[in-house]
Amino acid sequence: MSGAHSAEDLGRTERELRALLQRTAAEAARATPGVAYLRPGLGDLVRGAVPLLAPADGQPRVTGVRAEPGDAPGLWRVRIHLAVRRGHRALDVVRAVRTEVTSAVQRALAPEAPDQHGVATLTVTVTVTDLA
Repeated sequence: MSGAHSAEDLGRTERELRALLQRTAAEAARATPGVAYLRPGLGDLVRGAVPLLAPADGQPRVTGVRAEPGDAPGLWRVRIHLAVRRGHRALDVVRAVRTEVTSAVQRALAPEAPDQHGVATLTVTVTVTDLA
């Protein structure tokens, strides 16, 4: 994905883009064969314990997925923490999740090219935290 438009240029706020990326990545990861569940990170657990930090947009929190803008315009990082089902190779599941999430984000930002929505480069990091 390449381009130089920002989310704000196209009427989408950073918060809306973050929520879209998190929801899309979570749905794609959960649907990938071998994924048992998305695992909340420490930040998710702490945020869950403090109701004052609930999202202002009314959208439910996405557990196990974080999306954050990078240092350059259009650079986004998605981090996914998940558990792999027994009988599946973790490396194969990680690769499949990375591919599925990238494709799902591209489809979610269609019909225009993803870079037209403020996502010029997407980095997906998948961490296996458990076997289930």
